[in-house]
Amino acid sequence: MIKKKIKIAYYSGTGGTSRAAKYFAIAFNDDRHKIEIQQINSSTFDINNKYDLLILLYPVHAFNAPRAVYNWISHLEKVNNTPAVVISVSGGGEIIPNTACRRSSIKRLEKKGYTIIYEKMLVMPSNVMIETNETLARKLLEILPKKVFAIVEDIKKGVIRRTKPFFIDKIFSHIGEMEKFGTKYFGKKIKYTDACNGCGWCVENCPAGNITMEEKRPVFSNKCHMCLNCIYGCPNKALVSNIGKFLILKNGYNLKILENMGTLRETVEIEKLAKGYIWSGVKKYLLEDRDK
Repeated sequence: MIKKKIKIAYYSGTGGTSRAAKYFAIAFNDDRHKIEIQQINSSTFDINNKYDLLILLYPVHAFNAPRAVYNWISHLEKVNNTPAVVISVSGGGEIIPNTACRRSSIKRLEKKGYTIIYEKMLVMPSNVMIETNETLARKLLEILPKKVFAIVEDIKKGVIRRTKPFFIDKIFSHIGEMEKFGTKYFGKKIKYTDACNGCGWCVENCPAGNITMEEKRPVFSNKCHMCLNCIYGCPNKALVSNIGKFLILKNGYNLKILENMGTLRETVEIEKLAKGYIWSGVKKYLLEDRDK
């Protein structure tokens, strides 16, 4: 039997998208498929894209994909109608202003010769500006495998899923691209405090390659993607930003802590916990399969 080659490429800052990519690999792991998985960062390129299906995943950054994703796509060799799936991950779901967040990446892939057969938004706990209620956050983590396996079942059945973004979101998407210039400035303004012990965790875990070590202390350049992984993930909580402090969650962001809390035993009253427009996408995402 000739196995179908599937490439799963993903960008992840604080870990949500990497979890989704892992479940895609598990869902396709059978005798009919050969899986290759690649994490996208500032220095990864795909010089041999000879596969039968590409699955691209990334978190939404300012209504678009992170800069590293564009860079990764730009280095792809041209193909002849290779099917591709584009999965975005956000804390708010498929609502305004995020409905055009896959548009730029899809256009870039199409120019490389890919045929987009499926696109969808996955939802993970928010890591910027507004903290997701702990119960909702745990529920989002619990439901992730089910959501991914449902997508994979669609793909295996040949389901075609394309979405049409709202016009206003196309404008948001264009404006959001300007954020990529702002992230460089944000990264330059990250500083270490006296709590820094020079462990180098931030250097090893920066997907942008923005951090180096000099005299056992981190030095920040202008390559930042503003994924916030260094600030949230620093073992000693020793990194702070001098600008954009409103973006950073006061209680931090750690998916492992939420996962270690175990399975929710109580009934989750999603309608009560996800009130208002800002959480409407999360509510829809969590409830859409309830009656199936």
